[in-house]
Amino acid sequence: MDRFVLAHDVTKMLPKMQVVIVTAYNLDNQSKNPSVDAFASDTASAAVSDLSAYPNAQSHPRIALYRDTLKAACNLSAKKFPQSNESLCKRILKEKAALRPINPLVDFYNSVSIKYGVTAGAFDLGELQARSTKPLELRLSTTADTFKALDAKPEETATPVAAGELVYVQDTTVLTRHLAWRQAAEALVTEKTKNVIFMSE
Repeated sequence: MDRFVLAHDVTKMLPKMQVVIVTAYNLDNQSKNPSVDAFASDTASAAVSDLSAYPNAQSHPRIALYRDTLKAACNLSAKKFPQSNESLCKRILKEKAALRPINPLVDFYNSVSIKYGVTAGAFDLGELQARSTKPLELRLSTTADTFKALDAKPEETATPVAAGELVYVQDTTVLTRHLAWRQAAEALVTEKTKNVIFMSE
C-alpha cells in the first residue's frame, strides 16, 4: 500500500473539501513524549476558553461548517453521526482539561483536531501495507464493503456496510464510516506503531 486515492464521486459531492495526507516513519510511540503532552494540555486550555464563548460545541463555526456541509452534500445527520472533531470538542467542554492520554500519536492528532476544529486521524501504515497492496481510498461505500467496529468483541466478524457512505477504505475493508464518525478495529495506531499515515479533512 503506497497510494492514497480520493475518489471522483467524493470530489463531486464535496468540491471544496481539502484532504491532507502525511506519512511518517520509524516513530517511537511507546515512550512518553513531553512535547505532545504539553501540546495537548495547552490545546485543551485554549479550546475550553474558545468553545465556552458558544452555547455548545456544535455552535462553534468550524464544527457547524462540518455539520452543515455534510448535511447538504450527503444528507448526513450530525446528531446521529457526529464527526470526530465535534465529539472531541464536546469532551473538552465537559472535562475542561486535556483528554486522557492514549499514546503519543493518537494524542497528537486528537489535539490537532481540537486546536484547529478539523477532523484528523491516522492508520498504522505497516498494517495497511501488510494487509494489501491496494491503496487507501476515501470513497463512497459499496455493498461489497465490510466493517468491524473498534469496540467489537474479538470473536465478532465484520458486517456489510450500506452503499453510499463516505468511508476510508482499503480494498473492501472499511476503516472509518461516515468520514470521521466511527473507526474500525483494523489498522489502529497503537504503542507498537512505527509507521503511520495521517489524514485530515
